[in-house]
Amino acid sequence: MINLNDYEFADRATFECGQCFRWVEYEDGYVGIAGKKVCKISNGILACPDEDNDFWREYFCLDMDYQAMKNELLERDASLKGCMDYGLGIRILKQDLWETVVSFIISANNNIPRIRKIVEGLCQSFGERVEFEGKTYYTFPTPQRLAELSVEDLAHLKVGYRDKYILDAAYKFSNGIISYESLLEMPTAEARKKLMEIKGVGGKVADCILLFSLSRYEVFPKDVWIKRIMNEVYKVEEKEVLSFAEKTFGRYGGFAQQYLFYYYRDNSKG
Repeated sequence: MINLNDYEFADRATFECGQCFRWVEYEDGYVGIAGKKVCKISNGILACPDEDNDFWREYFCLDMDYQAMKNELLERDASLKGCMDYGLGIRILKQDLWETVVSFIISANNNIPRIRKIVEGLCQSFGERVEFEGKTYYTFPTPQRLAELSVEDLAHLKVGYRDKYILDAAYKFSNGIISYESLLEMPTAEARKKLMEIKGVGGKVADCILLFSLSRYEVFPKDVWIKRIMNEVYKVEEKEVLSFAEKTFGRYGGFAQQYLFYYYRDNSKG
């Protein structure tokens, strides 16, 4: 059991900001599965078997000093304070690389409810069963399992053109062409380029993978929302967004992106 109230954590802000897709509201909190482990969070208390505590500490990056990160960002751009206050408790998770790759391939030109449905269908169809407090959950299928499949096997999930991308990713991971260990050793620009060798992985998806699974906090994923926000709030044209973010937000650009996205998505009038 971990008391997340001792850290900067808000369940809704963390799980509904678009970085993850397998946490669902349950009674007075959330329940989620990562790897083969399930936990429930209620009123800030993370309930899981004691032997899983270290796993969840790493998953939620509880050893990171969020106050120091925010202080550094505010020194660079004091105008972020309103977004930070609104997004108080957002934590960037350290998710499984393989799951993050496939989830964000599915996310392209898609909405969050549909992404969640497809991901859950993929897990129920090809993952392993895990029991937790009398309920059944499903692990994310391994790359080896998905590499055995054909596009016909994925048809019932209605992933559309993304089926070929998922199978290409499965092939590259199951054959060691791309691996967590190799990406971990690469500079960010090289790791981004390597991820973009996967069909369907462009710059934005690659940056989401780098941010949400490899803790490359300097990256600044640029989607339609972010391009609009950067133009309207900072008067920055699309081609200048990434260079502006690097110069303005520095090594914590990914956190700035999350605060900006979460605030303006909820408060935009457009």
